[in-house]
Amino acid sequence: MDQYIKVLFPTRRKVWVDGNPAGFTNKVFQIDAGHHTITLWSSKKNFSPDAHEVNVIGTIPTKPLIVEFVRKEV
Repeated sequence: MDQYIKVLFPTRRKVWVDGNPAGFTNKVFQIDAGHHTITLWSSKKNFSPDAHEVNVIGTIPTKPLIVEFVRKEV
């Protein structure tokens, strides 16, 4: 079943779900229901945490699961 997620970060970044590109930060995008590892693409790794482990279920486009990364100094 399709689910929805929104990954927050101060700037636009590619979002990776289970090691695959899936969308961009600050936009709602669709993923499969279930357990996923969410991370961002960056050559600098200037975000925290390194990844989020989430279980995505019971979402709709207007109420996605919110996952937030924060900027860190490298």
